[in-house]
Amino acid sequence: MKYKKVEKDYIVKLQRGEEVTAAFTKFADEVKLGSGFVIGVGAICDVELGYFEMKTKEYLHRKFDGEYELINLTGNFSIVDGKRFFHAHIVISDREFRAFAGHLFSGVIAVTGEFFVTASSVEIAREPDNETGLNLLEL
Repeated sequence: MKYKKVEKDYIVKLQRGEEVTAAFTKFADEVKLGSGFVIGVGAICDVELGYFEMKTKEYLHRKFDGEYELINLTGNFSIVDGKRFFHAHIVISDREFRAFAGHLFSGVIAVTGEFFVTASSVEIAREPDNETGLNLLEL
């Protein structure tokens, strides 16, 4: 991972072989991010996506082996149980131009990942929501 501070924000480049969720959690710890947003593009492989099923209050998981275009990653940073937390949704595309989307559980950079992070030192926490069972932003 390489990153460059641009005013109060960051340009982040993830390298081939880096796992996205772990890399952004490490990044948030290194720069002491309290909260923020991230957008980006690139190429990704070995992706695990999720779809949250409200009836069961559980995620359906689906793995996508092989390489995909990372059409869009949109996510945010917050605090859960005192630790920095990265939450993202992505859209990926295969060689037949089919798109797949969902909550990002994991994925490995296949070629490069190019991201822009809007950063804040203000800590925004996530707290358990009784209705969904998810940790939601506490504002």
